[in-house]
Amino acid sequence: MKNLKYFYYPVLLFLILFGVSDMLFSQSSNSPKKKVVKIGVYDNPPKIFLNDQGKPDGVFIDVIKEIGKNENIEFEYHFDTWDHLYKKLQTGQIDILPDMVFSAERDSIFTLSKLPVMTSWSELFSRRELDLHSILDLENLRVGVLKGSIEEKYMIEFVPKEFDVKYKLHTYDSYTGSVNALKKKEIDVVVADRFFAFSNLFINSIKPTGVVVRPLGLHFGFTKNKNLELVALFDKNISSLKNDADSGYYKSLFHWLEKDPKTVVPNYLKWIIWGTLSVLVIALAFVLLLRKSIKIKTKQLLNAKETAEESENQLQLIAGNLVNGMIYQIVTIDEDNRKFNYVSDTVVDLYGCTAAEVMEDPSLIYRKIYPDDIPIMRAAELKAIQTMSNYVVEIRVFNPDGSIRWSYSIAKPRIINGLVCWDGIEFDISERKQLEIDLKIAKEKAEESDRLKSAFLANMSHEIRTPMNGILGFAELLKKPDLKEKKQQKYIRIIEKSGVRMLNIINDIINISKIESGQMEIYTQESNINEQLEYINNFFTLEAEKKEIQLSCKKELPNENALMTTDREKVFAILTNLVKNAINHTQSGTVEFGYVRKNDFLEFYVKDSGIGVPLNRQSAIFERFIQADIANKMAQQGAGLGLSISKAYVEMLGGELWLESEEGRGSVFYFTLPFQNIKGSSKIINIAVKNPLSLICNPKLKILIAEDDSISRMLILKVIKEFSRDIIIAKNGLEAVTACQDNHDIDLILMDAQMPKMDGYEAMEEIRKFNKEIMIIVQSAYALSGDKEKAIAAGANEYITKPIKSEKLKQLVFRYFKDKE
Repeated sequence: MKNLKYFYYPVLLFLILFGVSDMLFSQSSNSPKKKVVKIGVYDNPPKIFLNDQGKPDGVFIDVIKEIGKNENIEFEYHFDTWDHLYKKLQTGQIDILPDMVFSAERDSIFTLSKLPVMTSWSELFSRRELDLHSILDLENLRVGVLKGSIEEKYMIEFVPKEFDVKYKLHTYDSYTGSVNALKKKEIDVVVADRFFAFSNLFINSIKPTGVVVRPLGLHFGFTKNKNLELVALFDKNISSLKNDADSGYYKSLFHWLEKDPKTVVPNYLKWIIWGTLSVLVIALAFVLLLRKSIKIKTKQLLNAKETAEESENQLQLIAGNLVNGMIYQIVTIDEDNRKFNYVSDTVVDLYGCTAAEVMEDPSLIYRKIYPDDIPIMRAAELKAIQTMSNYVVEIRVFNPDGSIRWSYSIAKPRIINGLVCWDGIEFDISERKQLEIDLKIAKEKAEESDRLKSAFLANMSHEIRTPMNGILGFAELLKKPDLKEKKQQKYIRIIEKSGVRMLNIINDIINISKIESGQMEIYTQESNINEQLEYINNFFTLEAEKKEIQLSCKKELPNENALMTTDREKVFAILTNLVKNAINHTQSGTVEFGYVRKNDFLEFYVKDSGIGVPLNRQSAIFERFIQADIANKMAQQGAGLGLSISKAYVEMLGGELWLESEEGRGSVFYFTLPFQNIKGSSKIINIAVKNPLSLICNPKLKILIAEDDSISRMLILKVIKEFSRDIIIAKNGLEAVTACQDNHDIDLILMDAQMPKMDGYEAMEEIRKFNKEIMIIVQSAYALSGDKEKAIAAGANEYITKPIKSEKLKQLVFRYFKDKE
């Protein structure tokens, strides 16, 4: 026994060591192998390129590395030209090609990631000495593009056709080749996406023109219908990275795009985009939480089902507490017959029948399946049986009240006594499905909004650059010393006309902003509509005669019965815009406007014999921003907001605006306004306004000018020179406060609202702490609702907007200081 005892311990030790080594080797042999994915790399910094060490780098490479780290994937990089990589992806020689722009053709050839990694647009980059302002400036120039890129396709097929411009196109295998050609003056322009401005290829001899060709989204491209699991994996990770503000995605963007950007996005557009993204992130987070909750509950319920054979009471407890779901076990007798072995009591909440009734008659459930979804359910069953894998399906089901809900079922097949037995669970996922639909709609709206705003910004860029070109160009011509007085006066009139046009554009933008934000107010008063029509007729007569257009005005009511209570300024704006549009879009013929009375409304009309409006555009022309996105070769100058503003004004006044038109045969715009006959007669009151220069009084004032802009200071000095004895200049709010503390005899302060270091509002509040009597007039380049009230609250006596009218400023000064000599 003693010898046996000593033999026992060595054997036991051997078995233990053998078991441990076997376990270690087993674990080592079962460790997961990383999947290798082939990535195409081409030279397009800073998005994707080979760095100085010959390794792939850029924004897309950073995103790929993040995904590889998260999903345990190895990547094999293949460097080549874009054109060669494009073909390799088609043939499956590589798995992924980053930085692929979406197009219908590419979507048919490849599988693209659902979410773009970045959003960009194509832009024209020219030699420094060239001055390009629009696509039309490409006439007879030499244009370089990347071979096989979306820009090449766009410059070959779309631009020449849509803009009727001719140029010579050169293709290059890389952006380096196109930049070298530009430096050698072999080409004049390079077409590239906006990130080109952040790359090391962007040098001083290249100039961004600000001419945008088209907006585009940058995706990952995959071989068509291959590695769909890889596509889904990339979509999941892109969504996760973009929804996490601290992710490597945003760190990469900040790293590669830290160079001063060449394109500035307006703040209001940033807020719109961030607001939309916030809604999407919240919705997406809710969906993910819901899915996670379903997975957790499903796992818990499947575990409970396996344990049910040992403890029926425990199963009943779990099943009874299930919310919006039920547990079941069903046996497939044949293709058309099923039998429930078990169903939880919660079936009554889903199907309106008890568990006992369902086990007695399975058709109580199966006949409530939506007919079109029955083939989907049977196909899922057949696939699960063939592979003995999980059965997962989402189908529609009729509720007891006849409405339709979405059902999610997951079951595991087992063979018991030769029959297929399903252990499963079913959930009501109607809320999740509705959330997915809402999320899709929100995404489509966000994409549409982004596209329309891009088109609107491009239109605004054109509309602002055009009058600026007139102002700056003719101002340059005025510098010529030998310029004759006749030409000088002509150039000045052109500059004034361009300035008025720019001011009208700005006013339209401000008005549409007020309408969008609900800050536009209505000021009603008694108005004679006949007099307004007569004034508009006289106002446009000369313009119509220049184009040989016959302008006429029709009034149904006599003057004494044409009185109505309305906002006369908005009515004037509506009629002015419609009549001006009619004249602009009529080359010859007639323009007639007027009104007729229909019950309690006046129906106004503006009729022309012009170019007309196509049927497919008749609703779009009234929408804000949409008309900027529609190609119209006959369009006249303007921001494209006039009809939107007019429609909003009509609706604010309680009426309706609509159009009847036929292309090539003219248009008739109608709008209605509420009308109640006011008996009486129209009275015209003439008020004589004295010119301040003619006043007997001529005050000599000590004036402080607080203005940081040198040109504005120069203008104000010219205006106030005649009634000032001493002038003090301050270039910011701090200097203005100090000047008032050192000079207690200052009579008047002309205070700019926006200045560095301390703005005008803060400066006024400080001054009012020690001087309550001094006269302060605020001047502001802003013209938004509430600015005047804000200035008065800060301590101002009066408020005027830029551009400053010299006569208005003089009237204010003489009103307050008419008795001061």
